[in-house]
Amino acid sequence: MDFKSIKENAVKNAIKFKNKAIDFKNKAIDLSVEKVSKSSLVIKNQTELDDLILKSENKINKNQEWEEKTFIKRVFVIFGDSKQNFFKEFLVSFPILLAKVFSQNVSFKVVDISNIQIDYSKFNLKEFPAMIIFENKEIYKIIYWEENLKKVVKSLTLDINKTVDEL
Repeated sequence: MDFKSIKENAVKNAIKFKNKAIDFKNKAIDLSVEKVSKSSLVIKNQTELDDLILKSENKINKNQEWEEKTFIKRVFVIFGDSKQNFFKEFLVSFPILLAKVFSQNVSFKVVDISNIQIDYSKFNLKEFPAMIIFENKEIYKIIYWEENLKKVVKSLTLDINKTVDEL
């Protein structure tokens, strides 16, 4: 074997390896997307969505001196369309967003708008994906995906409430 044939063989093997790696990556992403779309973090019906919104009711507690203190509760709901590869785009942001909502003790769920069991028309969303923040069972703020939601995810602080208030 001469050097030229060795080089051609090496290039062919490298291309095969690259194609196998790409296929493996695509299969892993597809499997992850499937797992996320079937997980408990995705709302399946209207009752689940209504129950989640009810969790945003503010709590009033009294301390030892009988002073009332109001605890503000928020619920984050992301609306996206699975037919437009929403879950693939969301997959990278998902762990970051989950860590931020966990650190602030707020509820977080995802709604697939292609699910016909959920009526999202009452929220008057202009575009998808969008994040709606509910506070005291009412819409506090709507954040649309392209720029602002990426700012929430990319923010270095874990205080997601502060980041949302700044937008």
